[in-house]
Amino acid sequence: MTEEELDTAGALAVDEDQDERMEEMSLDERKERLKKARWNVFLYLGVAAILFGFALFPMPFSADYDGFSKSAEKDIGLVWGVPVDGEDMFDVPMRLTVTASSPPTQSNINIAVYVIEQEDCTDFTLSEKMQDAKTGDSHSYQYQEAESRVLADGTYDFEFNIDPGQYCLIAEYIDGNGDKITSEGQSLSVEGKLYPNQFIGGLLGLLCLGLSGFAFVGAQKHGAVLRKILEGENETTESRVLSEASQNRIAAGPSGAPPSSGPSGPPGAPSAGPAGPPEEPPSSDAPATEEAAEPHEELPATTGETYEPAENGYFFRKMADGSYDQTVYVKADDGTYVPHEG
Repeated sequence: MTEEELDTAGALAVDEDQDERMEEMSLDERKERLKKARWNVFLYLGVAAILFGFALFPMPFSADYDGFSKSAEKDIGLVWGVPVDGEDMFDVPMRLTVTASSPPTQSNINIAVYVIEQEDCTDFTLSEKMQDAKTGDSHSYQYQEAESRVLADGTYDFEFNIDPGQYCLIAEYIDGNGDKITSEGQSLSVEGKLYPNQFIGGLLGLLCLGLSGFAFVGAQKHGAVLRKILEGENETTESRVLSEASQNRIAAGPSGAPPSSGPSGPPGAPSAGPAGPPEEPPSSDAPATEEAAEPHEELPATTGETYEPAENGYFFRKMADGSYDQTVYVKADDGTYVPHEG
């Protein structure tokens, strides 16, 4: 044998050994994969729940009325998010609730709210940007007015969508001409919520939710294959023999109708003979033992029952009417048929 043939034979032997190891470890590997797939489902679901909660969790803030500036002002600070300019789906939602605790006594009043993108809220240019917010359509300088009549202790909701950056908030009373009301004794308060993590947390949560769905499908596949393997191993000997015998009977078809009548008399009865007693009585020694053994040998012929062989040394008892006993029998050393104990 040449060196190449030896190498080929050795490679084939190694491949056969690896195949045998894979067959031996396949059940354990499937159990381990099923366990990992189930853990992945719960892991991704847990991470998705955390991310959704993180996305829906607001960043609260508040602003109180300042008697000197006659308005409620707040330096919101840095608002983070996806840095895309302009009005789009990446904007950060801002929800405001303004409470008119002590509105002015004038008849025609309203509440105005400014959200201005500016790093320093004390800069004198803030007033100019407030005017730009009222007259322009810049996404960085936004302005809204209350849509309903302002009443004492009334609450009014405002919604803004802003880009990431530094922002200042101003809320004040205005008259019918849109000018700021500076009378004494008035006050208001602002409660706000920012959702800077809504887009990032929601996107990552949806991604983890999709991964958990893929992990669930994989776990279902591994579980189905593992159930088939375990069901095949847990099948009993009796159930396999019964299944094989049933399949053989179905393939062979019916064996015929049972006999219409049984024997006319007891077995061994003479048809004719002398009416007197026998000349010699039977002895009670060895012949009695033989007669005791004869009924077991003639049991199938007397009752009409037979034992049909199946595979692997098993037998089925066929009744006189053609039906089968569902018990599996084996043949003992002394020639008798006894039920198989599974």
